[in-house]
Amino acid sequence: MGVIIGSDESLKGDTFGGIVVAAVKADDNSREKLTQLGVMDSKRLTIKKVLMLEKEIKKLVEFKVRNVFPEEYNTRKITPWLNKLHQECYTALKPGKQVVDKYPGCTVGEIVETKAEDKYVEVAAASILARAAALKQMDFLSEQANFTLPRGSTHVQPALVELKKRGLDFNKFVKVDFRNVKEFL
Repeated sequence: MGVIIGSDESLKGDTFGGIVVAAVKADDNSREKLTQLGVMDSKRLTIKKVLMLEKEIKKLVEFKVRNVFPEEYNTRKITPWLNKLHQECYTALKPGKQVVDKYPGCTVGEIVETKAEDKYVEVAAASILARAAALKQMDFLSEQANFTLPRGSTHVQPALVELKKRGLDFNKFVKVDFRNVKEFL
């Protein structure tokens, strides 16, 4: 297969938090080691397993993670910027063939596939690094808000009410362009 640089993102659909894009570079040797570690799509792993695998992946391969908080996220047009973040992570690691997990409006990558994390262990490893950084970002934002912020985009109404009640700046905690946030505000 040669050298592949796979990338994926996390937090894209979550109301709280910004976005994280990660890329992982692997050759045949490191690809085999990632497979032996049990690297797979992070959505199929427990939080504990994601955080454990994150440490192991970082010892094995070259990687790049872009951890973007809501305040910066809220200043961007997301799709063109998401393309830029994937490209930035790829550029930091090249040369290698760029494989991107397809998302709406994706214009980067030599190979762009839906469910790429199931076909390319590099994309699966990137999904783990992105999710680990996303979990840490959410923990940090929860500390800043002084209450646990919910993951995802369902059941977020009570947390939006709590943010407002505490007089906290929505721009620092949520994606202000999300429909559920706009409707709330």
